[in-house]
Amino acid sequence: MDLHNTWKDVNLDEKVRVVILYSCIPDIFCAGMDLKTAVPVLTKARVPESDAERWLIQVGQQVGEAMLKPNIVKKPVIASVNGFCLTGGFEMIMGADLRIASENAVFQMREASLGIMPIGGGNVYLPRILSPCRALEILLTSGNFRARTLYEWGFLNHVVQSQDDLMKKATEVADKIAGNGPLAVQGIIRCFRETRDMSYADAFRREMEIGVPIFGSEDAREGIRAQKEKRKPNFPGKY
Repeated sequence: MDLHNTWKDVNLDEKVRVVILYSCIPDIFCAGMDLKTAVPVLTKARVPESDAERWLIQVGQQVGEAMLKPNIVKKPVIASVNGFCLTGGFEMIMGADLRIASENAVFQMREASLGIMPIGGGNVYLPRILSPCRALEILLTSGNFRARTLYEWGFLNHVVQSQDDLMKKATEVADKIAGNGPLAVQGIIRCFRETRDMSYADAFRREMEIGVPIFGSEDAREGIRAQKEKRKPNFPGKY
């Protein structure tokens, strides 16, 4: 519930340019949903018997919705992964825009080994991020995959040695993004998310629709002025 509400707060706060999604628990990014509770409920073997169980299902739906729908999180999200990143946690970072992991990160989609299938976006995201054969290997084998492997496959942007290095690298990338024009950054993210399933013709048209207004924005004027004056721009984040 807190994470779901955080995405709304992020969109409303003009001071927030980039979000780093990470876990404060050592060696565990996210172990996913409590399957012992969720599976009987989702399969209708029984109805939720307690407020805690109803809350669990509601939170799972809300977090998944927040990461799956591009119009909810309008700013870049960097997933910073240390330790175990399993099932729903793995699916959550699939919805991030950039992904950084430490050497000890372990990724797994174990649903098939339990006789169920992912329903939090894994079947949709992975074949689009990776090649279909790599995606299916992850989904069908329920195996453990190390950070280096997923970096080589193109799922991760960076792999670092330790958890301390992880946040340092994530912050470094976030600072570079945050120093650019906020309207341009949000426009790039929006274009990326909205056009990836379009034909080339429709995608080029949508790119123009999103991008042309930014060329006439206060951000663009400030960027050009700063370049001429050889100084760092102070983008207002306004059209």
